[in-house]
Amino acid sequence: MTSYTPPGLRAASEWTWRSFVVAFGVVALVYALGYLRVVVLPVLVALLLTTLLLPPKRWLAGRGLPDALATALTMLGAVLVLAAIGTAIAPSIGNHVQDLRTGVEDGVRQTTRVLADPPFNLSRSELNDRVDQALKSLRQNSGRISTGVTTGAVVLGELLTGLIITALLTFFFLKDGRAMWDWLTRLFARDHRRDADELGSRVFAALAGYVRGIALVGLVDAILIGIALLIIGVPLVVPLMILTFLAAFMPLIGAFLAGLAAVLIALVSNGVVAALLVLGAIIIVQQVEGHLLYPLLMSRTVHLHPAVIVLSLAIGGVVAGIIGVFLAVPTAGVVSTVLSYVRERPAPDPPLAPVEAEPVAR
Repeated sequence: MTSYTPPGLRAASEWTWRSFVVAFGVVALVYALGYLRVVVLPVLVALLLTTLLLPPKRWLAGRGLPDALATALTMLGAVLVLAAIGTAIAPSIGNHVQDLRTGVEDGVRQTTRVLADPPFNLSRSELNDRVDQALKSLRQNSGRISTGVTTGAVVLGELLTGLIITALLTFFFLKDGRAMWDWLTRLFARDHRRDADELGSRVFAALAGYVRGIALVGLVDAILIGIALLIIGVPLVVPLMILTFLAAFMPLIGAFLAGLAAVLIALVSNGVVAALLVLGAIIIVQQVEGHLLYPLLMSRTVHLHPAVIVLSLAIGGVVAGIIGVFLAVPTAGVVSTVLSYVRERPAPDPPLAPVEAEPVAR
């Protein structure tokens, strides 16, 4: 006796087990990447650094320098630039890091006092207890938040190993990137090599455009915010500018945290009016960024919906902490580029397509 299965139920069951297999594979891949973070993260960071350093390396190679020498000079120049910037701002940062932290905490407490006064009239004691508990928890967990899931000597060893691997991979990507990619594409079947090369070129272009664009957006934001803070008279201008620049690499969350820090510092140092002015300046800068800088600098890169960005940041934070948050959006951009290319590709011919019979000559 044969049983009849409705077509709808059969299709639903097939979609269910296929979706389960795909979801299991994705979860397994994410956890495997997190387990191998000492290798995976340096590869990703080196690839991002390569997108920034490739133009000057090509410029030097175009002047007749060998690839190895052009790559070495490019990396040496990048190190010297970073060292010069660090030397210039390190004293200011070193003197004001504690002040920045204290100012933010005092700003939070000042906010509770504002909320306890009319017209809000919230419970002062309850607000203070909540703030004290939150600040205590943040201090206790700051090390774990910034380093992921390990601490102590293991973190130091992973950091040093990661820096060495990143430096070496960046050098080889700059020097032999094209040859390495050609070798990878030759691993594909002959019919798919062209697609692999095109997809890789699109992914690299999207990454390069994103990293350079976000760096320029962060730089402009930091300059505009710094000018506003100087005009209003808020202290700790240089640390807040650096925080604003770094926050640009963590969309949504970074801008909110950097703006909140600036408003809290202004509230403690200059009062409510100055804090409102800083808030207004931040809103204006964000509008300029969203309606002018992003369309101008990121028009040829991957555009992601805010919901996708939020989910990417959440997944990246769970898997790899702060580093995962930093890499979440570029990774989502790569996935979006791959999916866009797959949608644009024409469907392949069926392997068993019938061959039309040739007309018989009469």
